[in-house]
Amino acid sequence: MTEPTVRVAQSLRDALRVLSRELPTDLTSVDDIREYRRVGAARATDVQEVCHRWGVAQREFAVDGTRVTSFVGANARFARARVVFLHGGGLIAGSRFDGVDVVVRHAAELGLEVWTVEYPLAPEASFDRMIAIAVASVEAATADGTPVLLAGQSAGGAVAAAASLACRDRGLAFHGLMLICPMLSRRPNAAKRQFVDDPSWSARSNDTAWSAALESSDATPPGERVNLGGLPPTYLDCGSAELFRDDVVDFATRLWVHGISAELHVWSGTFHGSDGVAEQAAASVESHKTRREWLGRWIREDL
Repeated sequence: MTEPTVRVAQSLRDALRVLSRELPTDLTSVDDIREYRRVGAARATDVQEVCHRWGVAQREFAVDGTRVTSFVGANARFARARVVFLHGGGLIAGSRFDGVDVVVRHAAELGLEVWTVEYPLAPEASFDRMIAIAVASVEAATADGTPVLLAGQSAGGAVAAAASLACRDRGLAFHGLMLICPMLSRRPNAAKRQFVDDPSWSARSNDTAWSAALESSDATPPGERVNLGGLPPTYLDCGSAELFRDDVVDFATRLWVHGISAELHVWSGTFHGSDGVAEQAAASVESHKTRREWLGRWIREDL
C-alpha cells in the first residue's frame, strides 16, 4: 500500500522546484556521483563568505592530515564551548563549508568555536574512514578541556551519530550531539515510500550513497544500531516532508528509551535541508531560532 504523501508548505514549494531543476536526482552510478559533486561545488560557499556574513574569524589546521577550519566570533577572547561540525552531501559530495552556517550563525552570540572538518567521501573512502576522522577530531577538540558538541547535517549527521557511538565504545567523553536532518539508515519505511522521488534527496540516491560508503566498510549505519545508550544530550530535527523523517523520529524514540536527554523537532511542511535554501521561510527562521536556544541551554547545562 502507498501512503498519502505529506505536502510541502506553500512558502517552500518554489524553492523545491528550483532545487529539482538544478540538482541531479536518482543517482545510480559513479558518473552520477561525479556530476552531483560538480553541480554541488558550483553552488557552494567559501570561507570568505562565511566569515563576512556571520562576523567570524577563521584559522586553518589539520587533524591526522585532515583539513579543519575553525570559526570563532571576530571579537571573541575565548570560546565557551566548541562544536565539531560535519557537512552534508550524501556521504559522496560536499566540502567543510557546506551548511556550516547552521552552527556558525550562532558562534559570535553564544561564544562558540566551530571546527568544520573536511572528512573523506565515498566511494574513494569508506564509512569506517569517515567515522575515524570524526572521532580523531573529537579527541583533538576535547584535549584542552573545552566542552565539545559533535554536530552533523544530513550525511554529516550519519557520520556524527556513528562517531558518537564509536566515542562511547572507546570511552572518549564529549558533551553533546546535534543531528540536523540526519541520514541514519537504509531501512525501508513509510517516509522512504512517500518521498521515493523527492528531488531534494531520493530513495534511489540514498541507496546508491549508502552502497558506495559501505562497500568496503565494517560499520553499520547508526540508525541500524541497537544500543544507543551512553550518548550525551542530543538535539535532532527533520522535515515532515522528507525521506529521513521516520529514521530521525525512530532514533529519537530509542534515545529516550535508553534514558538519553533528547530533543526532537519535526518541522511541518519542510523538505530535506529546506532551511538552507529558503532561509526566509517561516519554518526556516523558526528552526534556526530553536537550534540557537537549544545550544544556549546546552552551554548552560540546562538539559
